[in-house]
Amino acid sequence: MNTKKYWQKGIGFLWLFGCYHAAEYFVIFDYQPIVFISCQLLFFVSAWLIARWQGYGGLSAWGMLFRRKELRYVWIGLISGGFIYTLWFMSSLLFQMEAIVHFPGWRKGLELFFLFGLGSFLSSLSEDVLTRGYIYRHVNNRMNPALLIAFSSIVYLFNHIYRLGDGPWVWTYLLIIGFFLMLAMVRTGNIWLTLGLHWSGNLLYQATHHVMETTSLSKGHEGMVLYIAFLLLLIPVTYIVSKKSSIEKQFASTVKV
Repeated sequence: MNTKKYWQKGIGFLWLFGCYHAAEYFVIFDYQPIVFISCQLLFFVSAWLIARWQGYGGLSAWGMLFRRKELRYVWIGLISGGFIYTLWFMSSLLFQMEAIVHFPGWRKGLELFFLFGLGSFLSSLSEDVLTRGYIYRHVNNRMNPALLIAFSSIVYLFNHIYRLGDGPWVWTYLLIIGFFLMLAMVRTGNIWLTLGLHWSGNLLYQATHHVMETTSLSKGHEGMVLYIAFLLLLIPVTYIVSKKSSIEKQFASTVKV
């Protein structure tokens, strides 16, 4: 590979990284929803332009294949991921590791859920493109699947630049999440199962932190251990609901000729 190709890959990743974290900034530190959405839109426009610049057909280069056969994986991921995450949350309530302290009512709750659900959809998909789709496109032929999944998981961990100071427990669950999300992409050859699983977790987070109000009752690490246990369960679940497909054949159609 010539030097120009390496520069294109590096510049493309850094630009998308900057767009993604600009959007994150206007959610975490300076809450401005319009600016957040604008940065997310810039991310996806940039993702299309970068794909064309690098010689691919468009967003399909990053696993966004807009066919019914692939898109159904969004619902498979939402249902299977939502089921496991809901089991985890119900278990944390049952074992008194967490408690609901406020619920705004169904009408207001649904309005908030829709609002934060849209935001989490955009952030989930953009992060999946950045830490999985982009990496899969450029690294897949240079690593075996296990190493590729591990590499993507590490990139996903370090993409959470605001969480790196939270310690080994947070690092552990981020690595596990990164593992099964990249596993989904490797096995299906597209980004949609990954998105469904990722979005389901973010939906539950938004529901329990911004729609209703919860508080932790755990005095030690019991709550984190329970969470990690359910995340580990998502590895075999992801394997079961995914289907190994002809990835090379699917992705071949994305190369510009």
